[in-house]
Amino acid sequence: MWGGRGTGKTYGILKHTIDSEKKFVLLRSRRTQVDMLRIPQFNPFKQINADTGLNIQPAPIGKEFSAFYHMKLDENKEVKASDEIGYISALSTIGSLRGFGSADIELLFYDEFIPEKSEQPVKNAGFALMNGYETINRNRELKGEKPLQMICASNSENIACPVFAELGLIKKASEMNEKRQEICFLRDRGILLINLCNSPISQKKADTALYRMVGKGSDFYNMSINNDFYSADYSSIEYRPLTEYTPLVSVGEITIYEHKSKEELYVTKKKSGTPIDIYSNTERHKTAFRRKYIWIWNMYLEDLVKFSDMESKILLDFYFGK
Repeated sequence: MWGGRGTGKTYGILKHTIDSEKKFVLLRSRRTQVDMLRIPQFNPFKQINADTGLNIQPAPIGKEFSAFYHMKLDENKEVKASDEIGYISALSTIGSLRGFGSADIELLFYDEFIPEKSEQPVKNAGFALMNGYETINRNRELKGEKPLQMICASNSENIACPVFAELGLIKKASEMNEKRQEICFLRDRGILLINLCNSPISQKKADTALYRMVGKGSDFYNMSINNDFYSADYSSIEYRPLTEYTPLVSVGEITIYEHKSKEELYVTKKKSGTPIDIYSNTERHKTAFRRKYIWIWNMYLEDLVKFSDMESKILLDFYFGK
């Protein structure tokens, strides 16, 4: 699920965990973000408590984890009135856990799964998330039990994010963004995509102080109000016949072709001929690709690179670590 800022994504999902009484793990990317949530002043249940009269508070359980509890007053002191109703963890922590009891956890909620523009992405974040899911889910389906439910929610930041890339969802998310499509269910994969592109909350926020200040058309306005990915730039996407090009290098899912007679590159997922170099999607290969072909990025900045589709353009950004 992705959408503009303040549209109720985190609130709604956490409220669902309480209403359905599902024990959960609230996942954030970095340890510093988790440390903030452990402070009562930054409690993600703060608004839910105010709206419902509940008193759900975080409390540490060791160095790596914290948990949420229903609290009550006892002799003017707040004490726990329940067992753990959910946990807080960082992506780096959840991916490295082994052998802990998690059979009672029903929901994994990865909040802000798309890194902000100013945030350094967690290395191998997509792989770490899948590893964390496997750690919690274990073999429950082999026993006839329901699989762990995972919900990922975020603002509409960079579409070339690790989770979309790991799950092969960049193309579909891009298509939904371009068509203003709100819902897509990939039944064979059990994936529901929700694009909050018509949120009434976003439209009301458009006439507030911050968005009047930044003005329409800015990356921040488009992300927060219009639910556009700031990386979703459809310029340079033009059809080119591959007969005019020779294959230069392949990295991950894309191949980069060099024009036979002019200074221009073409990037596509289509294959034709054998490139000089072939790199896989591993970190080592992507690093080697960037070192040898950094000049391709310079050509891109000079508008000398064309793309067959939005996915190919986003993947080039992703492989260059942008």
